[in-house]
Amino acid sequence: MTPDFSPLMLKQFLTLRVAMMVRLDFPSQPRSGEKAALADLRKRSHLTRDDFDLACKGQLKSGVKRAKIWAALWIDPAGLGVRLTDDGGQEGDDAA
Repeated sequence: MTPDFSPLMLKQFLTLRVAMMVRLDFPSQPRSGEKAALADLRKRSHLTRDDFDLACKGQLKSGVKRAKIWAALWIDPAGLGVRLTDDGGQEGDDAA
């Protein structure tokens, strides 16, 4: 079974990661903590605000840019034999 690295799954991972970071790393006011967590992840992924916003909405299609965000989340699709494509999909042994 190949893991799902679709734009929608990336959106869900970002949502969960930000919620966790707010609780652990930025426990001040929830809204400012969310902003700080998002900014931290965006900076670690080395993407523009527009690209990162698209990822948070589940609309980022670029395989290279999605891979950068997954790397910021400490997940390596290539290490799992999956190549992210620019149509929002993926290729691999069992990729859908």
